[in-house]
Amino acid sequence: MSPITHLLASWAVAEGCTSNKRERLWICLAGVAPDVDGLGIAVDLTNEMLGRAPTQFYPHYHHFLFHGIFGALVTVAIARAAGVRRLWALVLVFLSFHLHLLCDFVGARGPDWYDYWVIHYLGPFTYAGTFWWSHQWPLNGWQNFLITIALVAWTFARTIRNGASPMSLVSQKWDSTLVCTLRQWRLQIQAARKRNIGPAT
Repeated sequence: MSPITHLLASWAVAEGCTSNKRERLWICLAGVAPDVDGLGIAVDLTNEMLGRAPTQFYPHYHHFLFHGIFGALVTVAIARAAGVRRLWALVLVFLSFHLHLLCDFVGARGPDWYDYWVIHYLGPFTYAGTFWWSHQWPLNGWQNFLITIALVAWTFARTIRNGASPMSLVSQKWDSTLVCTLRQWRLQIQAARKRNIGPAT
């Protein structure tokens, strides 16, 4: 799935399970952390644009270096070193990482029916423990679109209700602005509905 979908899914976990800003941050980072092994695509594209010898970092290492138990444990260790102290919060970091793996397991197939994304759970040490799902839907499939829309709607609803959005991970000021804007929109929509309904008779 797309990084935005992964982020929104991990935010749903973080916002619903803890109010601590640092814990929320690391739960969300864990939700996108597996894709660090896909950064090799930047090297591949740069070499191609500059006419250098081609490299294959992305196809060789994406979903192999960090999409498994090794990546999960490294992420938890970094979160612990960064100040996440509660055991429950570290468990949530671990689970958020695995939520990313689950999302890729079910919905990250390439454009061709046989182009499955596999999870090398024991990578980068071995190709044993490799998993895939024969019914995996395409990365650009309608299922992922609906999941993303549902997560956006959920995030907006929770932002209006509880006063915190994923923006709070970056800037409290921006988050406050977003919360106020969404709440004003809700009031305007409610007022418009009342005008359309009219007074009770």
